[in-house]
Amino acid sequence: MKRLIAIILTLGISSCGTIGIGSNHETMIFNNSSDVISASSDNGIFKIKPNEKMRVRAGNGITIKTPNDNCPQPIIARRPNSAAIFLDIFPGIIFGIVPLAADAITNNLYKMPRQYTYACAE
Repeated sequence: MKRLIAIILTLGISSCGTIGIGSNHETMIFNNSSDVISASSDNGIFKIKPNEKMRVRAGNGITIKTPNDNCPQPIIARRPNSAAIFLDIFPGIIFGIVPLAADAITNNLYKMPRQYTYACAE
């Protein structure tokens, strides 16, 4: 019984992106321009008024669009969650691909930046 509990605990600890470290899928976007911008993610389209901020949840990136053709329309990209990946490999290698698969299924191998400021200097 102790052995089974030890295996379950070790398995839980080894999928650190899902349990413990987690992953940041929310980005606080501040609109530092004079136009209303649209932030598109896999959760919908959000309008952000000038000099306001909004928290946008996304797993695969955020596209910002503006009606002003002179302003950039950037894509806020996700980046690897290096701490979770490292812990999935060591000590997660004991369980083979299970910890890495658990984090991949829950989309915790990547994270979004915590905040982003959109600016357009015309």
